[in-house]
Parts: sequence; structure tokens; C-alpha cells
Amino acid sequence: MKKKTGAAIAKIFGMLANQWRTETALSSSLTDVVTHAAYQRIIGLGRPAVPLILAELAVQPDHWGWALEALTGENPVDDEDAGRLDRIQAAWLEWGHTKGLV
Repeated sequence: MKKKTGAAIAKIFGMLANQWRTETALSSSLTDVVTHAAYQRIIGLGRPAVPLILAELAVQPDHWGWALEALTGENPVDDEDAGRLDRIQAAWLEWGHTKGLV
């Protein structure tokens, strides 16, 4: 199988992220949001998806923490900030800055 370029991964990511946002916009279930097929396919893109997700987070908070933790094996979010998208956003963006990914 041919290896995808960074531009190809970014294009796939953009399409999947749009599909995910559109199809889960009205969902109140975090489980449904993070188990959505497009979200899972984003995780399947591997580590190259991390800076793309962080770029999305830089624009607005969203439920990217699950994917970032799956992709990096890390979780910079304090337990007391669970469920607070603004705090989750800030923690992951700070993490991204320290790793040189943002």
C-alpha cells in the first residue's frame, strides 16, 4: 500500500472532521461522539493526525481529548477539569506547545 503524504492526510482529516462534526452536532452522548466512525478513522490516521487535531482545538474547543489520548498515550488534563471543554482545550494546546506541535 502506498504511503500517504502529509497533504493527503490533512485532506482526509479535514473531510473526516467535517463529517464527524456534522453527524454528531446534535448528539448529547459523548460515547456516540467518540465512537463515531469518522472520529475512529481520524484516530486510525495515527500520529500525523495530532498536529491537525491541535490546530482544530486552537480554533475552538471540541471533544478531541479522547482521540489525542489514544494517539499520544498521554493526558495532560487535570481530573477536576474532565468535561470542561475550555480547560481540556487549554491543557492540550499547552501540551502541544511543549512538544513543538502547535
